[in-house]
Amino acid sequence: MGEGVQVGIWHITENPDELLEFIHLTDRELELYQTFSHTGRKSQWLASRAALRCILPPSIPANFIYDEHGKPMLAENARFISVSHSGDYAAVVCSKNASVGIDIEELRDRIERVKERFLCAQELAGLDTEYRLEKLYVLWGAKEALYKLYGTPEVDFKRDIYIHPFDYLCNMPGFCNATLTTPEYTREVDLYYEKMGRYMLTIAF
Repeated sequence: MGEGVQVGIWHITENPDELLEFIHLTDRELELYQTFSHTGRKSQWLASRAALRCILPPSIPANFIYDEHGKPMLAENARFISVSHSGDYAAVVCSKNASVGIDIEELRDRIERVKERFLCAQELAGLDTEYRLEKLYVLWGAKEALYKLYGTPEVDFKRDIYIHPFDYLCNMPGFCNATLTTPEYTREVDLYYEKMGRYMLTIAF
């Protein structure tokens, strides 16, 4: 990946009280945390902060704030971050130099029912039967990560993000490329993906 890019992955085996012992929340974060009622949501939210704590220098607080579009950023540092969680995992990517995006998803067959909503005709034509589920999740994760990298809600997954053809051979990690088209620019972006058991991790950088 790019220079200055760090990734933290947290396998959630703790309950929320155990995770709270590992991190320090600001008063603002604690107030938000207390609005969550579901234990799983609490654990994922805390684990993302625990993962960030593991990759930041001790001198930099691992506290999030959010911009007007809901994109997370560090409260007291100019580094770029992106966060994702699914099931028993939380993931975070941090960069010193440029916007980044991350997605982690549990592999489930139901993605077949919605693939036409986020894939264009060319992307759909590139699917085949071998490793089909894994490749669908690379495509979805790549678009989700790119959406987070851009950071505003105007981007349409099907219209504005095109994942160039790539060979998925189950050789991990893998890389692919995409074109992100926005009102401001057209940008070529590199993507990293890795299958972790029944999860797919994708990072745009």
